Parts: sequence; C-alpha cells; structure tokens
Amino acid sequence: MWEAQMCNILCRLTPDAKIVKQFKEKIDDEYRVNMILDNLPLVVPIQRPDQEAPTVYQLGFHVGLKGHYAGSKEEKYFIHNHLAFTVKYHRDSQTETARIVGFEVKPFSVKHEYEGKWSDAQTHLTTCDPHSKHTVVNSNYP
Repeated sequence: MWEAQMCNILCRLTPDAKIVKQFKEKIDDEYRVNMILDNLPLVVPIQRPDQEAPTVYQLGFHVGLKGHYAGSKEEKYFIHNHLAFTVKYHRDSQTETARIVGFEVKPFSVKHEYEGKWSDAQTHLTTCDPHSKHTVVNSNYP
C-alpha cells in the first residue's frame, strides 16, 4: 500500500480460435468483469461532459468493445487488455493506518509491444515502461 505499481503483466494468454470466438460472444453480450478489494466492488468512473453532475460509477468493466479503425468500415473486436487501477483510501494520521474507500479501474485496449518471448517470465513491455517515461495513461485506439 502507498506504493505506485506500474505495468505488471498478470496474464500471458495467447488465444486460439475457440477462445477468440468466446471473447467475441462475451463482448456481443456486454459481459462485465467484476472484482472486489477489501469488500469493495470495482467501479468505472464516468464523467458526463454534457452535465455538471458529479461522476457516476458503473460496477465492473466491459470485457471489450466493438469498433472501427479510422477510415475503415470493418467492425473489429477489442479486448480490454490493459487496466489502470486506482485504490482510494483514508489515512488516519494518528495511527498511520489506512482504510480503503474506493476501487476504480480504467480499462484500455492496447496493442502492446514487448522484448523477448511472450511466454517468458522476463518479458519486458516496451509500450509501457516507467523507466523510459513511456506509460499507458489512456487509449486513443481503436
């Protein structure tokens, strides 16, 4: 706690045709991924640009989305393969303890690049490297 963690690889899945088909079905059915941290549900904060209302929160995040590349009419499927978590907490200044009060995520679809073999535990993501000041903070694609 209290230490930022960046760009940790948690899964090294190379999907086959069956898994791709299942993901497409989940995206079509608008499946959401739910997680719990310290008994609090994961939420996606949504700012409404057209209103001055406070942030709204959706429980869980979509597995992925359908979209188009710029200039293309072909619809593609994108898996949310990059998650930026924010853990909010209240800190007690007298005891130096903290209580978790929020668990947020911003999911992205990123075409990651890496060095080495994908199956190797020492794989280094070149698209998300805090040492070279290259980190994913949003997704401009698809």
